[in-house]
Amino acid sequence: MSQSNLNINQHQDEAQLDDRVVETIGRALRAHYDDLVDAPLPDRFFELLAELERRERDTAGRPGGSDAAK
Repeated sequence: MSQSNLNINQHQDEAQLDDRVVETIGRALRAHYDDLVDAPLPDRFFELLAELERRERDTAGRPGGSDAAK
């Protein structure tokens, strides 16, 4: 085996994380994700959705509107 192959294998062994570290990172990511999912949506988000729905309704009723594209 060449010296470069030995160096690559050595770096791969060093790059592996301990199972406890992986588990700890996984728990932290899960907790962060759960917090994000449980967070309330801002009122502005609902305002933007309502505006989008209104525009789609207005466009769908016109000739050449969104129904014509289907």
